Amino acid sequence: MTVADTPTPPSEPAEPGAFTVGYVPGVMPGKWFGRWRERRMRPELRDVLVPAAEWRSALHDAAVTACFVRLGWAPGDPSLEDLRVTHNAVHLYDELQVAVLSTDDLLTVLDSLTLAQLTEESTPQAHADIDNAAMAVELAAAGVGPVVLPMSVARLHARKDVTFRELTDAPTVPVVLVWPRGLDDEGEDTVQRFVGIVRGRKESSGREAPRDGGRTKDGARDRDRRAASSAGKRSAAKPGRGRPSRGGGVRRK
Repeated sequence: MTVADTPTPPSEPAEPGAFTVGYVPGVMPGKWFGRWRERRMRPELRDVLVPAAEWRSALHDAAVTACFVRLGWAPGDPSLEDLRVTHNAVHLYDELQVAVLSTDDLLTVLDSLTLAQLTEESTPQAHADIDNAAMAVELAAAGVGPVVLPMSVARLHARKDVTFRELTDAPTVPVVLVWPRGLDDEGEDTVQRFVGIVRGRKESSGREAPRDGGRTKDGARDRDRRAASSAGKRSAAKPGRGRPSRGGGVRRK
């Protein structure tokens, strides 16, 4: 990672009405950002790379509305249970830990490593700060010693003179989407629609708001049309007080 690529904390609160989503280094939420934009959902989404050490202040200062974060890596990270006392959080997946090694390291003959093998056969670097991982990888390449990182961070800083091996007995690292409690109704609704995309909800699920939020005449008309269609289907399923006929009360030609 070059100096230009180094994440800097958002300096100002997000614009009123903006939907700003942060993510820490290594986490790759691009596919979810892309789906929001492909569906032309509103408000317009702005994504921001946030330093791993700054995500809590970015949320507190409203520089981002929500943030993809990694828990349990830095010494001061809260557990998921503790985080949920003050924030909303959705657990997305768990990352593997890997040892980044020089390509000349003898340990590269193994396909994977245990923590015991790593410490017995080498002198690993101290626990790495995610925001300084590029320097730690450079030191590993120079033969100073392996560095343990989440796999996504190791891939972010990939170089021709290093490789990595999975640590099979190291604990996994949870990645979550987090946002503060107490957002206004519009802000909470926006985050919930984004959570739906992250969880794989399809555009045709009917749980997404209209692309214009129903604010324009066309959007309101579409909303009313869907409501009328839904009411019609319920009426067809219950003709009068009798039992519904086969086929849902609809005669098919």
